[in-house]
Amino acid sequence: MQHILRALLLTTGVGLVQQYSFAQDKTQGQIHYEIVYHVHASLKPDQMQYKDLIPESVIEKAELIYKGQRLKAYFNDEVKKEEDGVSSSIKVATDDGNERYVDLDKKTLWWVDKTKNPAVLVEKAVFEQDKDSDKEVEHPDTKKILDYNCRKLTFKSKDGMRTIWYTTELPLKAGTPLGQFTDKGVILGLESKKMSFTATSIDFVPVAEDIITPPADLKIVKTGDHKGK
Repeated sequence: MQHILRALLLTTGVGLVQQYSFAQDKTQGQIHYEIVYHVHASLKPDQMQYKDLIPESVIEKAELIYKGQRLKAYFNDEVKKEEDGVSSSIKVATDDGNERYVDLDKKTLWWVDKTKNPAVLVEKAVFEQDKDSDKEVEHPDTKKILDYNCRKLTFKSKDGMRTIWYTTELPLKAGTPLGQFTDKGVILGLESKKMSFTATSIDFVPVAEDIITPPADLKIVKTGDHKGK
């Protein structure tokens, strides 16, 4: 009788786990990434003399928080590292800052420019083509990241060739912690000479509205007006 009860309890437990998994809400959550900055590959010719004083690469974290088709992406833009008693601080510079908000239905991206005093919110089209970049090229290659099937795209940017791996198996239409967006899906991996990243985990958890909403206290500046200043 005890064996029968144990079997029933085990069966019930498995059923509950399966039911929970089936009911899991994937329309909101957090995607966690690991970023590798290839520091030596980013040095300019006149900086090569300092190569032995700085690490070859550094690893940082980034995250993408989303709810429906709205998201916030964030990464640390100042990486500090100590190696063999030598402390180094690396400033990561990107065209769109390190704190971004996106409304994919409106195809609009806002990023916080903290170099201004006071800081401003710069608005631009989310899929605006970089004039220094080539069009994306689709490849037949696929690979799995976090058990999601990902497809391969390549394009040439001002920093050289980039490979991105995107998936269409998440309800979010597009997304990335930094850099290139594609309207084909969510980018879970990127490879390039100066930097690479890959998704390390996804938590499907409730996301508060204020987290994915651009700061209301910042002045909004259009990209064209911002570049002219």
